[in-house]
Amino acid sequence: MLDQAESQLENGITWHNPEPPENIGTEKDRANCPFYIKTGSCRFGDRCSRKHNYPTSSKTLLVRGMFLTFGMEQCRRDDYDTDASLEYSDEETYQQFLEFYEDVLPEFQNVGKVVQFKVSCNYEPHLRGNVYVQYQTEKDCQAALALFSGRWYAGRQLHCEFCPVTRWKTAICGESQTLRKENVCY
Repeated sequence: MLDQAESQLENGITWHNPEPPENIGTEKDRANCPFYIKTGSCRFGDRCSRKHNYPTSSKTLLVRGMFLTFGMEQCRRDDYDTDASLEYSDEETYQQFLEFYEDVLPEFQNVGKVVQFKVSCNYEPHLRGNVYVQYQTEKDCQAALALFSGRWYAGRQLHCEFCPVTRWKTAICGESQTLRKENVCY
């Protein structure tokens, strides 16, 4: 490609960067899983017919199922009864989040500069309680992965992995405008 650019410039032709590949990470991309690219998680898991490109390094750390509210715990017990969490108010959920935030964020900040801290309150099993921590550098994220993998929090062992998510606007559920309670990311 560099040779092509140089020859075009020598011949007086203006050279432009090539167009990006079309449909990467969209529904039209039949090779790569768009859900995994957007959220670092796929409802089909290992059974997905599309490819999940697991990063070997990233600035974003994913801790699956780290944050659970009473309502989310009820849904986990009975995935078919989505009304089980309705007895808990948004205020109670938010208060639980604030306690979690004040408890956990300083631990992540001890490793390095945290750029983004996102918590999924989605009730879908593959997203439920996922915590996303984006660091300023990959080195900080690697240190966090080494430090937090296998540790225990709230009676559950932490499962950490690098995450491909870098654009948070695409990671937020498209239904969040209409179904606000079920798709909140704090």
